[in-house]
Amino acid sequence: MLFETKKHPQDYLTDQTYLSGLLTGLVAGLAVGFLFAPRSGKDLRKQITGAVNDKAKEAQHQWDKTKDQAKETIDNVKANVGFVADKAKDEFNIYADKADNKAEQVADDVKSGIDKLRDTAKIS
Repeated sequence: MLFETKKHPQDYLTDQTYLSGLLTGLVAGLAVGFLFAPRSGKDLRKQITGAVNDKAKEAQHQWDKTKDQAKETIDNVKANVGFVADKAKDEFNIYADKADNKAEQVADDVKSGIDKLRDTAKIS
């Protein structure tokens, strides 16, 4: 595509191409590391375990951060929706009160007009 929209970090977790590329890179990096490692197998395994644990912690931290940001965004949207709904309700009540007042005024005018017609009809 010529013009692609930017993705949010959380979108990459569900992107098949990104995940397969990430996994391929991880496997290739491990293979190169095993082939050119100057350490013994035991030391290498410890190093790999430590690196994997560090990356897992980092991924968990990023995941928690993304969840917190999503929760904060949802809370903000809920608060804004509540605010807008309350404001719309207040505006509706104002217009409903104006309509009631106008209806009462029209009813009073009609009653006054009818009373004048009766008075005129009695005089004639």
